[in-house]
Amino acid sequence: MTTKQILIISPEPWKWQHVSKHHYAITLAQRGYNIYFLNPPKALESMEFIETNFENLYEIETPQVFKGLRFLPKFLRVYLESKWLKKLEEEIGSKFDAIWLFENSRFYNMQFAKDRLKIYHQVDSSQNFHIKEAASSADICFCVTDYIKRDLLPYNKKVFKISHGINFSKQELFLSKEQLERFTKNSINVAYIGNLDMIYINEQILHNLVLSYPNITFHFVGSYSENGALYKLCKDIENVIWWGRVDSALIPSILEKIDVTLLLYRVEEYREQLANSHKILEYLHSGKVTVATFTDEYKDKRELLKMVDNSNDYIEKFKEVVENLKIYNAKEKQQERIKFAKSHSYDNQLNKIVSLIQKHGMEL
Repeated sequence: MTTKQILIISPEPWKWQHVSKHHYAITLAQRGYNIYFLNPPKALESMEFIETNFENLYEIETPQVFKGLRFLPKFLRVYLESKWLKKLEEEIGSKFDAIWLFENSRFYNMQFAKDRLKIYHQVDSSQNFHIKEAASSADICFCVTDYIKRDLLPYNKKVFKISHGINFSKQELFLSKEQLERFTKNSINVAYIGNLDMIYINEQILHNLVLSYPNITFHFVGSYSENGALYKLCKDIENVIWWGRVDSALIPSILEKIDVTLLLYRVEEYREQLANSHKILEYLHSGKVTVATFTDEYKDKRELLKMVDNSNDYIEKFKEVVENLKIYNAKEKQQERIKFAKSHSYDNQLNKIVSLIQKHGMEL
């Protein structure tokens, strides 16, 4: 049986924080597909192929298809992208069986892929450059929220929601002695994990929360800048520990020491963009209770999260949780959260995608 070739087109490079497109690439490669992961364009003279740490998985670095391509009429864009694809296939010595597009700012008219399987996969509501062309030119579409599905359905009837996945393939790292000492044994340990400069964080409520609980240790894990809004507000507060960016393989070990995880966003302003955070599954896999602002994709799964409908009620909900921590972190509740997270492994999510593709008379 001939090994199938898949081209994944990503808005983020391979050497970046690994998110869904990276994890699907790894999972596909582990199943024996040859995966070519196309990075954003660079100022290069020719195409470059780079081996990754995963068998059957390669990065591709390429120059722009054509300078000023976006200003050209559709037929000319499609022609030039089709010609570029043929050249890429000549370089690898094989035709692609599928093009998996996680972009809608380039290659968004998938007609350039001709008779190859064309998959459009949108994971961010804020990525809304050429949704109509991307969805209508694809054979099948996938997304992570009901909001994105609503936006895609007018242009393609084969649109399916596949929620975020969780990666179990990376070997876990363990905390050093110095890192272990950051966890105060006679205190409750609380964590927010992620980019601490992200505009969606409700830094005002988080600041008020930290000030309201001086006897609780708050761990802020993730990259931040000294000019960031959250850092400016909380830099001098004694019960805050700033970890900085850590290897993702260390996060399970950090979460093992945490009592409560935080999801605290400006959801009243960015409701659709915040409808489904990929970090929730990592939180749930720790088993520990999460106090969350409203998250649309979990509105009917409130047994998994302690969620508020209005962000102004967040501190009160946090108070309820920390005062009843033994109840909220009871063994059976932790097991329920862990079971849910495990059911959303990227392996399971890929099984759902493959099944839907086959159900509609196509093959991956």
